[in-house]
Amino acid sequence: MPSSDGKLWTANVANDETSIAAASLMRVLEGVAVATKAPDEHIQPLAQWLRHYGVVEGNDSPLGITATDTESALDLALPFDEWRAAIASSSENCNEGVRQLAQVTLAVALLREKARRGLDVDTASLDTIWSLIYEAIISAQGTELQFTVSRSAQGFLAVPLCSLLKDGRIEELWRLHTWLPDEQRGVSEDVCIHAHQPFGQSWILLGCGTDCAFEVDSPDDPSLTTHAAYECCYAGADGKQSGSGYQTHQISSTIKNTGRLVRVTPVSREPHSRDMTYIVSGGAYHRSIVSGSRLHATLFVFDAHRGYDDTAAVLGPKDGSEYLQPRDPAGITPEALAQMVGVTRKWEQAQGVKREGNDEHATVMGYYRFFRGLGLLQAGHREDALSYFNPTKGCTPTQAFAREPSQQHRDYIRKLIEVGADLDIVDESGYKALDYAVHNGDTETEALILGRPSAAFS
Repeated sequence: MPSSDGKLWTANVANDETSIAAASLMRVLEGVAVATKAPDEHIQPLAQWLRHYGVVEGNDSPLGITATDTESALDLALPFDEWRAAIASSSENCNEGVRQLAQVTLAVALLREKARRGLDVDTASLDTIWSLIYEAIISAQGTELQFTVSRSAQGFLAVPLCSLLKDGRIEELWRLHTWLPDEQRGVSEDVCIHAHQPFGQSWILLGCGTDCAFEVDSPDDPSLTTHAAYECCYAGADGKQSGSGYQTHQISSTIKNTGRLVRVTPVSREPHSRDMTYIVSGGAYHRSIVSGSRLHATLFVFDAHRGYDDTAAVLGPKDGSEYLQPRDPAGITPEALAQMVGVTRKWEQAQGVKREGNDEHATVMGYYRFFRGLGLLQAGHREDALSYFNPTKGCTPTQAFAREPSQQHRDYIRKLIEVGADLDIVDESGYKALDYAVHNGDTETEALILGRPSAAFS
């Protein structure tokens, strides 16, 4: 695991001079602690460090803050690069649990600052933000942080990163959203049009989708109406419904027909793909369309600071009653999602082309099958895992990793060999994993497949 040399803080992190106030970091830390269910022993070291960074005895503080004026520390604003270097160089901030909390806090604070100030989030910036979140999620096992996954009524899987609520109202909610190529796209096509109360914004990490906007009004003639408005209520971890107040961690949500009839008119369709962003104003009706066969991921925020509309609703059939959406992710873990997104984003960037269409690339499907199967394997479901490792058609994980040689991919192949993945499956082009290794001149992967070395599966 990383030590205080901060090596894991520098991977894929570009220089960024965006100024962030200590008070902003403290506010984000509060929300990250809620989202990850962080214990005090992880929160307090970082909070204390932020409160006292730059404070020294006497009047010669290089940051102009003395021990008699510690509250001024929260007014301190430094460029992102300086915050990252300072936090990473502090040994207490590199302790397991604290480090991951600090990484997500820095990432969200940077994206938050850029978004609120209207600054560009280019590819390098998004790589920086994502790399910190990725490292935090995949290294959180063994700490007391609890990154969680829930399935949205719109079909994607959500990992909360920062949650700031007040009396059941969202002030800020930052999440990783991932649509898997599993054909699951929500509780029902009939209730896909909706509006959010807070302002929303998405930054695309990979894949492509379409945001559709709608105009909604209430004509006097009921025969002109097309939909009914539904209200949403949530059930928390205790299984009890709490009314319309939002809860960060839920086991289900239910929408119920209010009887209010409306007319829906399509307005626009806006396609989006990797490294793009789009916004949805509070109260604006929309739906996101992502092919059921495609992998798609975004970083998303609800930010009431940028707009809020109490009248937002979900729209559904006029004669409908209610729809229940269980939040159970069916064994899919935050680590699996982060790894899927990480390896696929790198693959898309290496390809240099933003793919369109409804069908996912065979290599990406191989990546998806590996991480989906790995999660099942770790949960003790070996036979189910092997069904993903050895699909009856399409690209196997071993073929996908052999197609794109790297040391990380060889490590994945080694894991597949150890668990008993079938290396002799032939894909739709007539090739085995070994054929791809030979074609690439990748002698290391070739030897790995032919030698079938023994290695501990972890």
